[in-house]
Amino acid sequence: MKKYVTFIGTLIVSIVLVSCSSAKIENTAASSKVKKIKYNEDRYIDAYNSRDYKTCLGMLSYKTKRKANIRDNLDIAMLNFLLGDYETASECFETIDEQMFEAVTKSITKTFAAAVGNENAKEYSGNVYESLLVNTMNSLCYYKMGDLTNAVNQLSRLSDVKLPEYRRLYGEVKVGEIDPSADSGLKDSKKTLNSYNIDSSVFTNSGPKKPGLQDVYKESALARYLSLILRQADGDKSQIDSDTMVLKSLIKDFDDSASRIPQDKGRIDILALAGLIGKQTPGELYFPSKSTFFFIPTGNSRCKVLPLQFKFVYPVYNKTSTVAGIEVVLNNVGTKKASLIENFNTDLEKSVKLRAYKEYNASMARSMAKKITAVVAGIASINASYVTFKQVASNSIASSLALLAFDALCESTKAGLLAVDLTETPDIRQGEFFPETANAAGFTVPAGIYSGKVIYRFTDGTVFEEPFCTEVSAGKPALVVSSCIR
Repeated sequence: MKKYVTFIGTLIVSIVLVSCSSAKIENTAASSKVKKIKYNEDRYIDAYNSRDYKTCLGMLSYKTKRKANIRDNLDIAMLNFLLGDYETASECFETIDEQMFEAVTKSITKTFAAAVGNENAKEYSGNVYESLLVNTMNSLCYYKMGDLTNAVNQLSRLSDVKLPEYRRLYGEVKVGEIDPSADSGLKDSKKTLNSYNIDSSVFTNSGPKKPGLQDVYKESALARYLSLILRQADGDKSQIDSDTMVLKSLIKDFDDSASRIPQDKGRIDILALAGLIGKQTPGELYFPSKSTFFFIPTGNSRCKVLPLQFKFVYPVYNKTSTVAGIEVVLNNVGTKKASLIENFNTDLEKSVKLRAYKEYNASMARSMAKKITAVVAGIASINASYVTFKQVASNSIASSLALLAFDALCESTKAGLLAVDLTETPDIRQGEFFPETANAAGFTVPAGIYSGKVIYRFTDGTVFEEPFCTEVSAGKPALVVSSCIR
């Protein structure tokens, strides 16, 4: 160990954040030079796919020149974090925290306005796991800036204020609950369809299933892990038992030696953020199928029926994994496989299951109301036009013009019914730059300065190694944060 002390001298490294080269992560000095780039959606998508985070941040900064909404702020904050600008990232996380809490409170306590607008037309309040991640990531920002007190304060706000509130808002009474205005509109539309001999029960039976309590996000394992480590680093041991108990219940192979640090030794805990969180996709169902239609009688001998088809939408997420495994090598000590602390793809999957049923029902209410309104108006217009045609039947020229107008109206009414589907789109908004997984490994060691590396293995066969160096004091943990967000 003496050779490390001699080599490094008086260098004191409390935490090291490193990222894989493929992700094009820059250091703090480089991130401060990120310039605004005119936003171009195709180029932005290319930058995202190639993990060119600097270009992504430049474009988002240009796009949100004055005031960013929650959705954009989530990405801006995480991009600054990944690029090493922890001060800017922290300021952005603080803003998001305020925006989210206000938006969620409003959206839960107010009913939808007759369920006439798409879900993604409403103010985005964030997924539940995102709301908790805001404080968790901000805690890491403060820790990176050397402010351990505020790092712990973020975790206290999460556990004492936000988590109980979100449990209430998204708890048992909210599971699968349909908005009253949407439910009322849905019942009225079904009655109208029954009058046309259309059984609407198939719509409900074929959609997403009602979520259960297991789909409610109730606890952040990553936040609990940081609470256990950072509170001890700050000299606070009051929550060791509760944090350890919860972590053991959430993580089957949790190393509880993180909560039992001998007074004559210290501990190195390595937190590894790996992969990039998955994305939702649009889910849609057509009734009948795309190739067939219901037919609604018009009561008109020339235009006997109108084709009718319903499109209902909802968010979909099929969980995949890109992270194959993570190992931590501590030089002259040993190697450990990192345990999975939290899988944010699983959190996203839960969030989608919790929302899909409700949003599908809201889509049914909207689509049916819009289509039925269009059908009723179309039938009235068609019949009125036919009356006009009959009235001028004795005049060949006027009759021909009236017939052309009538046929054109019939075709435009049919096209209009199909066009209603274009307005039905699901809400698949989310923060796109959170990690896929949070993983951890730890070593109980004598006080001193240590070096090592984190080895990231991905399902596509790629492997990345990230070095770290940290100082360990007796009786306390030293946290090393490594990331390979690709």
